[in-house]
Parts: sequence; C-alpha cells; structure tokens
Amino acid sequence: MKKIIAKNKKDLIKKLRVELSDKDEKIYINMRPSVDIMVEVLEHAPNVKYILCPKSLYDLTSIRVKKALERVGVLLIPYGEGAGRPNKYNEETVHKIKKMFDLGVPIKEISKSLDIPLRTVYHLINEE
Repeated sequence: MKKIIAKNKKDLIKKLRVELSDKDEKIYINMRPSVDIMVEVLEHAPNVKYILCPKSLYDLTSIRVKKALERVGVLLIPYGEGAGRPNKYNEETVHKIKKMFDLGVPIKEISKSLDIPLRTVYHLINEE
C-alpha cells in the first residue's frame, strides 16, 4: 500500500502526480476523496483497486464520489480507528439510558441513578 499524505488539497494533488504509477493497486490518502482528487488518482494510477482514507473522512465523502468509484471498479474503504478520545460510556450503559428514557423515566432521575452528568444524558439520548 502506498501512503500519500499532505497538509492540503493542492499539495496532495502534486504528490499524487509525482508518486503514483501504473503498478499501484492500493493507496492511502489522508484527505477527503473529492472529485478532483479522484480524477488525479485514476489518471496517474489506472490500475488502482482500493483507495483508503480515514474513517472520519470516509463518512463525509459524497455518495456521488463513492458511486462513481464503484462504476470504475474502485473500492473506497475507511481505514483506521479514527482519532480522538474514546467514548467514556460503553454501549451497554448507553442502551440502558435509552431504555429508561423510552420507559418514561425523567432525564434528571436517569442522571442521578446512573451518576452521569445531565448534559451527557441528553447528548447520549439524542445521539444516533
């Protein structure tokens, strides 16, 4: 896998033009795959099969770009665990909060009984 990392889009496009070749089948880019970036990738690495990008940026990538890549036989794949602080409350606790809320328990009571800040309970309930 070839990693191409840049600080901005302009630098990434320059690096794509220089570093990619016909032999590259799997590449990693550290930016959100936009149409102009994908055009550069496909021009300079026509045999690419997999393009990897950070999970957080994969979620922000337009459906249009994902479908266009699928049509030409290229898979866009989220890569890595993502950056940032891990969640403090596990899935079991979040499920318990949502279940109590669905049963009609007041949010202040949920907060006190589970010893979780009120604002956090609101956040966890509204989170998808």
